[in-house]
Amino acid sequence: MNHYNVPRSLAAGAALALLAACAHHPTQAQQPAEAPAPATVAAPAPATAPPPAMQPAAPQRYTVKKGDTLWGIASLYLKDAWAWPDIWYANPDVKNPHLIYPGDVLVLGYNAAGRPTLSVERNGETVTETAPVMTANAPVSAAPVNTVPASPSLPVAKLSPNIHYLPLDTAVTAIPLDGLRPFLSKTRVVTKAELEDAGYLVAPFEHGPAMGRGDEVYARDLKPDEGGRYEIFRLGQAYEDPDSGDTLGYEATYIGDAAVEAWGDPAKLMITASVQEALKGDRFLATTGDSVDLSFMPHHPGKTVEGQIMAVLGGVDQIGQYNVVVLNRGTSDGVDPGTVLGIYRKGEKVHDNDAGFFSSSSVTLPTERTGILMVFRSFDRASYALVMQAGHEIHIEDLVGNP
Repeated sequence: MNHYNVPRSLAAGAALALLAACAHHPTQAQQPAEAPAPATVAAPAPATAPPPAMQPAAPQRYTVKKGDTLWGIASLYLKDAWAWPDIWYANPDVKNPHLIYPGDVLVLGYNAAGRPTLSVERNGETVTETAPVMTANAPVSAAPVNTVPASPSLPVAKLSPNIHYLPLDTAVTAIPLDGLRPFLSKTRVVTKAELEDAGYLVAPFEHGPAMGRGDEVYARDLKPDEGGRYEIFRLGQAYEDPDSGDTLGYEATYIGDAAVEAWGDPAKLMITASVQEALKGDRFLATTGDSVDLSFMPHHPGKTVEGQIMAVLGGVDQIGQYNVVVLNRGTSDGVDPGTVLGIYRKGEKVHDNDAGFFSSSSVTLPTERTGILMVFRSFDRASYALVMQAGHEIHIEDLVGNP
């Protein structure tokens, strides 16, 4: 990162020294470190890589419960929850987190090389890829290869002999969704190009300061080829990269939905749904029908990531556990949903009053990890992340990097 002070020739050595110190004696680090040490591990882990550190009390069998999350389950088994793919992908029979449902039983075992693995039992039988969970749109077949016994604790609908349907929305998600839904599918980061191309609300059909569901409005710059259905957004703060000063995007808060009643300049629309009252100047973005994929699992970054926290959402002043933050790294930087990053406080330079005559009167404190976050939604140059652990105060412009 371009605000680090350590020369490039020394950065790698300083980072490794910090990593070793944090692992054994967190309070005895003597050498200043300007950046968190990368720990890039691809999933699945190579067979030659050391096995992940397991919790001493990791359960041999665990029955998944309603309200569980992958993060919580991973924390039962692993000292580092983000190493979940190291034991999950290691099992060739289990690759999709949608295979975990309340009532399923996770069974801890070890392969021939001594690496820990997890398998899933449903109704007393091991779930394998040759017996996938049926989805709502999956073709119905009576072939034995598609037979999946359903958990007796789950409601099922019989589609044909020996086949049952388990809705995907009952599957265990990576993170708790309470309070996150507005950030999952509605509030988003939009680019300058999207803003310049978006239509905007000019006036209500009936005169008034605000408009809600059932009201008719006029808008300009709408295009017939966009389909006629829109989501209404209100522009918020600009997200500026603390490193470069570039504007990476703008916060767009969801206001409601609208449908075109008559094309023209201006076009006439009906507000069909609203969570806030629409105002003049609100923007119209065409409804794409895209949904946010919640099937991600906690994992290491695919490469070295160095970024910062740009903002915190939800109107809070102090950043703590389960707060949503905005990062200045996105899909173009290799950050995707499920990516787990450490939060680091950059060491400050402090004055040393007791330094000797021939010693420097100032010293740079080491960079320290203060928390862990997980990305749950990515855009091109920014992303939303949930703070999973917060051991100390977290601030805007704190660093994020490989855990």
